[in-house]
Amino acid sequence: MRRLFLRFTAAVAAILLLSSGCTTSRSTLTGLPPATVCREHSVAVTLSDTDPTAYNVVGWLCVARDDRQGARTVQLLVSGLTFDHTYWDTSYQPDTYSYVRAANGHGYSTFNIDRLGVGRSGRPPADKLTLQAHAHTVSQIVAMLRAGNIGGVTFEKVVGVGHSMGAGILQYEAGTVADASLVPDFLILIGYLSKADPAVVAQIGANLYPAAQDPQFASAGLPAGYLTTKPGARHELFLTDADTDPGIVAVDEADKTTSTLAERTTVGAARDSKVTHAVAVPVLMAVGQQDRLACADNLGLSCANPAALVAREAANFSAKACLSAYVLPGAGHAINLQRNAQQAYAFGNDWLDKYTIDGAVRDANGCLG
Repeated sequence: MRRLFLRFTAAVAAILLLSSGCTTSRSTLTGLPPATVCREHSVAVTLSDTDPTAYNVVGWLCVARDDRQGARTVQLLVSGLTFDHTYWDTSYQPDTYSYVRAANGHGYSTFNIDRLGVGRSGRPPADKLTLQAHAHTVSQIVAMLRAGNIGGVTFEKVVGVGHSMGAGILQYEAGTVADASLVPDFLILIGYLSKADPAVVAQIGANLYPAAQDPQFASAGLPAGYLTTKPGARHELFLTDADTDPGIVAVDEADKTTSTLAERTTVGAARDSKVTHAVAVPVLMAVGQQDRLACADNLGLSCANPAALVAREAANFSAKACLSAYVLPGAGHAINLQRNAQQAYAFGNDWLDKYTIDGAVRDANGCLG
């Protein structure tokens, strides 16, 4: 076991505690259970085993210190393309939209990160910011959480919770990393299925342009090759009218962040059948019923209900994935920003309870008995 963590020694040594308290920049964490403690941390990671360049990933660790099993479990939150940590913890009506608050209130700790390239984390050259590089950083962070090197808390279980590209990152990591100690114990994958509507994929690409041309990033000094969504494009791409509070549209536009061409061109690697069949931890796959990217009845991509989702996806995974599914009625791609987001939060945390609470009976594949 000692050898497993040697590769991360340099990264672990560089961990810095930046600030403390329950409120952080652009992140509202007030109103949490009284025993929950939230602090901002910066951890050093590398993009690959062959590149020693270190970059800082900034994240917010909220430790639920109640006596439930969930307090020993941390959810690692990984956002999608052009989203950062605010996707999981928006400042707008957090009782409705904050996943962090919902998970902490349920008794789970959370580590809500800005992936490399977004928010307050480091920004590598655009061509180096690939799905594979993100997956490598996830492995390092999982090891740190298990070793107690972030916030001094040694977590028994790590849950990977990803949205869109963030789900792809976690799926790729779980399906390619041989060392089980570096892989999350459970995966909640949101808005990332084995097939997507190519017309919508193209539409998203057409609505990205150089971040340096956008008023929000023009003076940020970003590396060449960083992109962002064109002003006003996000509502149609990621949300549905019937399930969207107009107030969240403006907040999402203000909180938007960047992406790179390398991310977009490599994200499909997580859909490779060799990757998906190698995932050997329980998976909950969730999607908005009206997700334009993932759902298209005319293409045979049904998101009508959980049974339809399992019918689409089961053949892509082995029995060890214990595949479960959830569909949020009426929601679009960014389910955390939809009015009924709390329904999805409750289902996901309840699903996790069944695995993490003492006494859970599992079969030979590790699935619930």
